[in-house]
Amino acid sequence: MLRRSFVAGSVGLWLPAAARAEPKLAANPFALGVASGRPRSQSIVLWTRLMAEGERSRRLIAPVPVGWTIAEDEAMQRVVASGQATAEARWAHSVHVEVQGLRPNRPYWYRFTAEGAASPVGRTRTAPAESERVARLRFAFASCQQYEQGYYTAFRHMAAGAAIWCARTAAAPP
Repeated sequence: MLRRSFVAGSVGLWLPAAARAEPKLAANPFALGVASGRPRSQSIVLWTRLMAEGERSRRLIAPVPVGWTIAEDEAMQRVVASGQATAEARWAHSVHVEVQGLRPNRPYWYRFTAEGAASPVGRTRTAPAESERVARLRFAFASCQQYEQGYYTAFRHMAAGAAIWCARTAAAPP
């Protein structure tokens, strides 16, 4: 037996029962948000990660069923696909869902649910069809932050740039 295994296994013997209790899902289990990526002409990947109740350092242990829904409208009325995934401890209770059968070059809205709680609604877009000609292409790239070097603002700046571009496009004459 390794020393680390022995110590990890025996820690529970010294802790009070309340400290050993299974962490519960937070009231807002989607506090880390939702995301999408890897757009293809007929698919997109949706992502979220569940949070445990209490301190951020607490981790869930038991698997948690997570529902997902993707729709053609922000009100989530025109649902085009839905399903269920399982958030497991080995993946830090994150969920990655590849949604197939979508239409190319169009926006979609999505959300997750777990134990009666709903995530914020996210917005995504599929890529154009391979045969489709596009007049303009914009993309942004960001990688992981190094927190000790300062706050990570890349996504805020990308979102602000996208909002400015959308406002200019909407105001432009046809």
